[in-house]
Amino acid sequence: MNSESNSTWTFSQSFTASFQASRTGLHPAHLNYVEDLAARLAKLSKALSDASASLPTYDQKLYTTQIKNLEKDVDAFRTAAKPKTRFAFKRKAPTVAAATAPPPIESASPLPLAPPITSSHDTGPGPAEATTGTAPLPPPDSATLPKGLELSERSHRYLSWPDLPSAVSPGSAPDLAISKLSRCIVNLLPTTEYPSRFSALHIRNLSDCVLLLPFNEGSALIHDIKNCVLVLGCHQFRMHTSTNVDVYLRIASNPIIETCHGIRFATYPSRLAPQLLQEPPQPPFTVQDFSHIRATRSPNFELVGQKLWNETRPWPTERISDKDELANVLIAFLPETTSTS
Repeated sequence: MNSESNSTWTFSQSFTASFQASRTGLHPAHLNYVEDLAARLAKLSKALSDASASLPTYDQKLYTTQIKNLEKDVDAFRTAAKPKTRFAFKRKAPTVAAATAPPPIESASPLPLAPPITSSHDTGPGPAEATTGTAPLPPPDSATLPKGLELSERSHRYLSWPDLPSAVSPGSAPDLAISKLSRCIVNLLPTTEYPSRFSALHIRNLSDCVLLLPFNEGSALIHDIKNCVLVLGCHQFRMHTSTNVDVYLRIASNPIIETCHGIRFATYPSRLAPQLLQEPPQPPFTVQDFSHIRATRSPNFELVGQKLWNETRPWPTERISDKDELANVLIAFLPETTSTS
């Protein structure tokens, strides 16, 4: 990853912490004076506008949505605080009065929305919703997925390199999107015939799946997966709205989760990447949970230190054609035992 990407990632992490702390304190429930709230919100909106060129596209859209929701809260709070007009009979104006009465006082107009974000920065990791009640940004639909390879809409299958929709040129590193899989094993570990890696991973809408993925120097963005096992290496990792997932991860930065529960992190098994035995061990990472921005330990994830168990597991690296055998392997690996019918 080049120095510009590293700089963007570092700035994004720093801005994320500052933005979320400011946004949490802006919620109407924490303030007594609506005009003070409005002024602070306008300042936060300007800070986002100034920083937009240095933030990943996903973060820009997320923060803009959060500010819009706060603006709606401010407007509603202002309306509720406005004194109600009482009914009274209209008095006849004196005939000697020449000046017209001043117009009635109108409620203050809503705060301007944050400017639309048009930056073309690549999607990267960032925070998610804190516990302030604003609606999270929905995951991207298929129309917003990056151009590249896509593995989608399969069930009860063992999928590997030949199952990709197009061949990967030697030395290339396309983006890979994996979506809408159920009860599948995906094995895209490098081989002599398929040595390629991917520049970025986009994973969403999976259930009861095991993914064995190669290292990539870019990001891994994960949405809406349930009861899955992920084995991957990446430079940036972000997971949203996922439940009961075992993640075997090799990463140099800190992974981020949001609106997740039952996530277990472990180290990448060296038996799936023998070159790791020749490399110095990486320092332990610290998981950042942006749904639990508190000093206390997050209940949404745990770190699993059973390295020996990781290395001795019979990872399904050979193709499985029999449906019953595939079902048994999934039962053995998945965090929760589910029906495979």
